[in-house]
This record gives sequence, C-alpha cells and structure tokens, in this order.
Amino acid sequence: MLSEDRLSGVLLPVFSLRSVNDAGVGDFGAFDALFTWMNRAQQKLLMVLPLLPTTPGDPSPYSTRSAFGLNPLFVHLPWLADAALTPAEVSQVTLAQQSPTIRYDLVFTVKYAALERAFAAFEARGSTAESRAFDQWSLDEKDWLSSFSLYSVLSEVNDRRPWWEWDKALSTREPAAIAAATTTHKKRIRFHSWLQWVSAEQWKKVRQQARAKGIQLCGDEPFIIGQDSVDCWCFPKYLRRDARLGVPPDDFSIDGQDWGLPIFDFEALNRDDNAWLKARARHAANTYDVRRIDHAIGYFRQYMRDAANPKGYFVPKDCAEQAALGRRNFQLLSKNAGIFAEDLGVIPRFARDALAELGLPGYQVMRWTREDGVYRDPRHFPEVSLVTTGTHDTNTMREWWQTADPHERHMVCKTWPAMWKFENPPEQMTAEVHESLLRAALEASSRWCVLPWQDVLGEIERTNTPGTVGPHNWAYRMRQPVEQLLTDATTLGAADWLAGLTRDSRRA
Repeated sequence: MLSEDRLSGVLLPVFSLRSVNDAGVGDFGAFDALFTWMNRAQQKLLMVLPLLPTTPGDPSPYSTRSAFGLNPLFVHLPWLADAALTPAEVSQVTLAQQSPTIRYDLVFTVKYAALERAFAAFEARGSTAESRAFDQWSLDEKDWLSSFSLYSVLSEVNDRRPWWEWDKALSTREPAAIAAATTTHKKRIRFHSWLQWVSAEQWKKVRQQARAKGIQLCGDEPFIIGQDSVDCWCFPKYLRRDARLGVPPDDFSIDGQDWGLPIFDFEALNRDDNAWLKARARHAANTYDVRRIDHAIGYFRQYMRDAANPKGYFVPKDCAEQAALGRRNFQLLSKNAGIFAEDLGVIPRFARDALAELGLPGYQVMRWTREDGVYRDPRHFPEVSLVTTGTHDTNTMREWWQTADPHERHMVCKTWPAMWKFENPPEQMTAEVHESLLRAALEASSRWCVLPWQDVLGEIERTNTPGTVGPHNWAYRMRQPVEQLLTDATTLGAADWLAGLTRDSRRA
C-alpha cells in the first residue's frame, strides 16, 4: 500500500543495473547493493519498468507477451545451480560487461544457453525437495502458467510466427488440438514453467532484501498486452484485434499515434465480472508493494483505429460514459493495492477528478506542469501526487536544461523557489543548477517524489526515445557496478548529497 509519509525514491530499470558478476545486462542479483546505496541516500522507493515476459530478442519491456509472470532475462545466473558459462560464453560476457550500453546481441544468446543447461541438470537430478517445490508452485499458478508455457512452446515450433498464423485448430484453441500439443510438448512446456519458477523465486529474494532495508518496490503495469501474446490468444473476446489502440492528434503528433496494439472490450470483461482484469490486478499487487498504472486514461476511454475509421475515434464516445468506466476500472485496479496513475498527456478534467475522488495520485512532471503556458510553483502541486523530473520516455534533466530555450530557463528560475537565486541562469547545467533542480522537485508539496537515476547523477544518456527503433533504446546501463556505489567517489558523494536534500525537504 502507498505510504502516507513524504518520501522519495529513484527510477531505474532492472536492465540498467550493473554488477561485477552479471552477464552484461542488469539482473536480480544487483538489487541488494543498490538498496544499501539507497539507504545511505535515504531513498525509500525504487521504481522499475515492467518485469513481464517479453518477445524473444526484443529488449523493450513494453513488448509484453503476457500479463502474468516475469522476464527470465533478469535471472541472476550465479544464484542458479549448473548455470556456469562455457569459455566461449565467458568471452562474450566480458565483451558485454565492457560495453557502456547493453549488448543484447550477446546477452540473449548467453543467458538462455546457460538456462537451458541449468534446466537439463535440474531434470537429471530427479525427485528432490527442489523439484517438489517447483511442482507445487506450478500447481498453484496453473491458472495462467499452463497457457503461458504452452503458448511459448507453440511460438517456438512455429518459428516465432504470431499465433493467428498457426494451424487453425491451435490458433482457435480447439480442445483436442490443445490437449494433443500439451502431450507432445510436455518436456518443453516444463522448461518454460521452470523459467518462470526460477524467476519468481529470485524475485521473492529481492523483495525480502528490499523489506530488510526498508525499501518499497514499485512496478510498472502496461495498459495493454501485445497482439502476439498468450492473453490475446486465450481471451480474444476481451483483447480484440479488429481495431488498434493509439492516441489522438496532439501538440506532439499531428496525426496522433497508432500503437498497433489490441483494444480492451471492457463491456465483454464486465459481462464476465471482470475476471481477467481482477486476476491481472491480483497478480501485480502480489508482485510489487505498489505499482504504476501506465496510460491511465485508457481505462476511461480508448482511442482506436480500424479499417472503416483510419483517423480514429474514442470508445466510449460520451464523456459521462467515459467517466463512469474509468471510475469502475480504477476501483477494481486499486482494491487492496497502492497505485500511481500515469496521467500524462491530454487528460480530460473528469478523469483527473475521478482519480482525485478515489485518492489515487497522478503525475507531476516538473517541466510539463504548467497553467496557461506558465510553470506552476511546485509548492502548490496536489499533495496526493507523484512529482518527478522526468520519465523513461523523456530526455534527461541535463539535456532538457541545456537544450531549452533561454526563455524557458528564465521562466523556471522565476517560478520554482529553489531556482530563484539564478537571475541569469547558465546554459550549462552546473553543479549548483543540478542541485537546485533536484531540490525543486524534492521540495514540491507532492507526497511522493521519484528521480530518474540519470538525473540524480546528472548524466545525459536517456533510456528510450519514443517513436524510434534502434540500439539506443532500452540499453542504458549505470556506469558503476552496484558493488562500488559506496566506494566510488561520484556515487558515494551523490548518496550523501541526496540524503541531505532529502532531509531538507522533510522526506527522510
């Protein structure tokens, strides 16, 4: 549940972690040392990007293949028996570790080869306490796990073609075809279930480490799942492919955005007592302490395109119906759970009012929070809100400051109290400007403050550039291994400096 105290934390994707014994990509083994640094910096919340299973070979954490489970890419191999690397793999890992960014071309091959060997050794040991624990977990999670593991295998044997291109009997889930495939691929199905069990056991260990150090873990729940996903395959009447999700035209895109994602049929879900949505919400609530609900406006209204309406339209069309739908959905999503609603972009007043009535905090991105084009004083932000200097989709605070129009910098310095000292703000983000920008966020009246790791360190490398595809996206890695965060002068100094700012802003 959400703490009612003023607190702050950091945003850092799991893949961006760096440790001395990872395989070239951040994994679950790096958290404990990060938590120790966070204690020193007096940060109490860690926000990560989605941990859900993703499309093989696709690094985007939003390329989700399931609303349930975890991404085995984040398994820490040294915690796993029989996952030792071959000499050739060690050479690949060395190259990956030396890279300033993630070399997914090396990482995917090495990690999954090691996981295959570890599973083979696990099976060879026969019946053990460990295998019995796996069998019991598989039984407990069968409602989602059985379909997910079968889907994963069928995707493999169909050369990664999407499920609607499979044999019709399988694509339409005819019971006899599903039963036959389950028998035929029994061993491989067990491998994919084992990957999920290993991931769940390691994540359980991370959560124990977080609790021991007083850190809350905030997950990120994507609004919708990809078309080629187990959920679309199993529940086509809830996640429909006859239209595509996106957003309408706005100041950033004259034509809007077509995401190519399926749409929710909320009426079909409601007729079935929202069973799928409830199961998804329970699973997410059990995975994290709190979670960020992505694209919150989508639970009020969806902007969709289809063959007859290529320019798009809203569903529902009526504002009163949109408001009622959003209230119903967020009452369901927030039941017995703490959530932040990502309410960025063009959000109608009724949606913000509904979230406020439910006591659900929305976002205040410092550089975007304005009224009539004028920056708002962060001391007047809603108390029930989350303030941040940026998101995984924005440029970093340093790049924003150094590329902003001089008028923008002057307006910031006139409006944010922590920046009042700068009558002639420098174009470069000096150490004094850096500290003042972070202080402005931390001193905001918002109860929660989350700072991207790059902004804490004053770095310029960003996590993702929306609307682009390439090796620059989802490849950011922290510069120092987590084991050195409290010995490296830069990160040790940042921890003590951030702790002081946090105390000054009454968040410690």
